[in-house]
Amino acid sequence: MSAAALHGALLQVWAEASPSPSPSTLEIPPEDQTSPGLLGFLVTFAAALAVMLLAYSLVRKLRRVERRGQQLEAQEAAQDSGVEQGTGQDPESGRR
Repeated sequence: MSAAALHGALLQVWAEASPSPSPSTLEIPPEDQTSPGLLGFLVTFAAALAVMLLAYSLVRKLRRVERRGQQLEAQEAAQDSGVEQGTGQDPESGRR
């Protein structure tokens, strides 16, 4: 069977298929009954509030980590400069 004959046979099968009944028996509810309502608003509001609180907490913790890192770098730089100047201090033990 050639491709053209197969194509023609498929077109005949598809043409004979009966369409679904038109008008549908489904009733569409009024627009005021399809909204998410108060519960949907409260759930969305709670999720947004939780995201904002988590973001605030994350920013606080990141600032704290950065501040601590700067303090450690300053301490290391002070220890390194003390050893380089020949104070005779051991940077690890802090003893002379």
